[in-house]
Amino acid sequence: MIDTRRKPERVPRTKQKSRIEPPYNVLLHNDWDNSMTRVVLVLKRTIPGMTLAKATKLMYEAHSHGQAVVKSCHRELAEMYEERLQAEGLTASIDKA
Repeated sequence: MIDTRRKPERVPRTKQKSRIEPPYNVLLHNDWDNSMTRVVLVLKRTIPGMTLAKATKLMYEAHSHGQAVVKSCHRELAEMYEERLQAEGLTASIDKA
C-alpha cells in the first residue's frame, strides 16, 4: 500500500531575531503663531482618535510647559504625525520615548 500522507515542509529559520524598535514620542511645541483654538482643532483633525478633551489638555500642557507628548508609536507613524502637524503650521518633532 502507498503512503499518501504529506510530510510537513520545513521552514528555514533565520539566525537573527527581529529587533523590536523602541517607541517614539510625537511632541507638540508651544508657539505664538497659532491660536489655542486652532491648535485644538488641528490636533483633533490630524491625529486619529483624538478627542476634544484630550486635544485641549495637550494644548494647555504645551502652552504652559513648552511641549506636550501627543502620541507614542513606532517611528514611521510618528514621522507621519509629525509631518501632518507641521503641514498645518504647528511646531512638532519626534523623540525616542
